Amino acid sequence: MNVLIVLAHPEPQSFNHGLAQTAARSLRLQGHDVRVSDLYAQKFNPVEQPDHFLTRKDPTRFDAQTEQRFSAEQKTLPEDVRREVENILWADTVIFQFPLWWFGLPAILKGWMDRVFVYGVLYSGSRRRHTGVCKGKRAVFSITAGSPVEACAYNGQEGDTSLILWPAHYALQYVGFSVLRPRIIMGVRGGISQDDARKQTQYLDSQMTEHNHWVEGLHGMPEIQFNGASDWDEHRKLRPEAPVYSPFIRHQEKL
Repeated sequence: MNVLIVLAHPEPQSFNHGLAQTAARSLRLQGHDVRVSDLYAQKFNPVEQPDHFLTRKDPTRFDAQTEQRFSAEQKTLPEDVRREVENILWADTVIFQFPLWWFGLPAILKGWMDRVFVYGVLYSGSRRRHTGVCKGKRAVFSITAGSPVEACAYNGQEGDTSLILWPAHYALQYVGFSVLRPRIIMGVRGGISQDDARKQTQYLDSQMTEHNHWVEGLHGMPEIQFNGASDWDEHRKLRPEAPVYSPFIRHQEKL
């Protein structure tokens, strides 16, 4: 199996880096081929903009989709994007390792999606969701969060983390990935007292061990369910008899 780990954390000594290293080591011991794309180490530019495109379809007005597709056809995609696209096409499984910042993906990872999910290469009008280019590939989020488990539950003060992640999960599904249930490690934070720091070190050590077990069992992880092609009517609305998997797509107008 070919596994790509996309790592988004600015500190090389961070717990997130440790998780990525543990995953890579475990996967290689299992005989898998592993590539690690460390976005901060690569100084990946997350901002999609006209300057990235040396040859333009329309030099008078910038449209990201138009220029992405044109550059792909002309084989003039920016080198950093071309490399990441090649990694995705190579991979059978993609693990995204990152901290949850301000209830979402770090900007560098969101920008990675903006630039690397190239229109005309990883998706198009006829190739998305169940017919997406990444059909048959799997993707999974491995996330750290500072708040405790209770605060991130369905009735917690921080909101249900599984719902916070839904838009990003949907983006993966949009390009064809089968999306596995995420691994979320709560209570990973700095700026704590010495006594609390000792307790957290013990906690993080135990979570690192658990992470190794999680990686070893990755092949059997359950998938997140999304509505399929037959669940929509001719207006792309949910059929009355179709199942509901998320409050984001539902039958009733109000929750």
